[in-house]
Amino acid sequence: MFRNPLTIGVDIGHHSIKAVVLRQKKSGLELVAFAEVVLPAPVLNKQHSVNAPALLSAMRKLKKALPYGARQAVLALPDSAVISKVVQLDSHLTEDESLFAVEQAISASSPFPVEELRLDFSPMTRETFGEQSQTHPVQVYATRKETVDSRVAVMRQARLEPTVMELQTHVLVWLEQYLAEQQGIEGDWGIVDIGHTITAIGIKAPAGTVYRREVSFGGEAMEQIDNTFSGSGDSTARAEQFTKLLADNLKRQIQLYRTTYPRSALEGVWLSGDGQNLILEEMLARMLSLSVRKIHPLSGFQRSAKLDIDWEEEVYGQYAVAAGLAIRGASA
Repeated sequence: MFRNPLTIGVDIGHHSIKAVVLRQKKSGLELVAFAEVVLPAPVLNKQHSVNAPALLSAMRKLKKALPYGARQAVLALPDSAVISKVVQLDSHLTEDESLFAVEQAISASSPFPVEELRLDFSPMTRETFGEQSQTHPVQVYATRKETVDSRVAVMRQARLEPTVMELQTHVLVWLEQYLAEQQGIEGDWGIVDIGHTITAIGIKAPAGTVYRREVSFGGEAMEQIDNTFSGSGDSTARAEQFTKLLADNLKRQIQLYRTTYPRSALEGVWLSGDGQNLILEEMLARMLSLSVRKIHPLSGFQRSAKLDIDWEEEVYGQYAVAAGLAIRGASA
């Protein structure tokens, strides 16, 4: 049934590259392998393109830790590298006419010529506009060809075959939805991924879209907090200060979500990323008036016998994006 049941989620970060390998089985998804290679220097530039030679070297090291038969890879793009736009199209356009209309709409808002962009678009749910409407909303995504092509080229040189390119926040929502289903958690939950410099917020919206936001705050703020405490050993005070700063950054974004979707009450948020270990859950929950849980991105899968022997009860929060990518690929 599955020509290649192994799917690799590859997360290209600023400081490391992480991979999670899943196998689709009748009883669910099985975790086959996971690995991380620390980068001696960042491979991403400010334009979101990659340093191909450096990335290829790291990918070859990473691939040695993965199963021999794993080929299909799923990659993520930073949200800031992608233009997201909803356009209204005539319901009776042909496929070619729709593409032309989308290109015209994107060219009006993109700083790059449409010839330099990769486009993806799909109709939004009909619940939002009715079956008989003369027009319908289409969700459009666009990014520079170089942003996509540079990643794809490196994967192919590493003898992997990229099958899906997904937005990073969408991937986190895939992971949140999967784990919520596994654990029987109901209601609307969001996910907050605390990176080194950026914190991403993703919430599955009622219309089937994803409410996405990024704020300029991350684990690097702890360095400033450490300087403020001038060598004091009070780790709790440090964590309290970091948690307060995160809460201040999240409150406005959560309020914007509630204003946009007043009928969808947010029950809580999952925390992911390296920075989740810097947070005091109970304190953050009080400040946001929401339930807060730290996500264990690898905990929702069956495990191979080899991994089960060596398994340690760690959070492995840094694998959230890679795990979400692998889930996305296995579900394609």
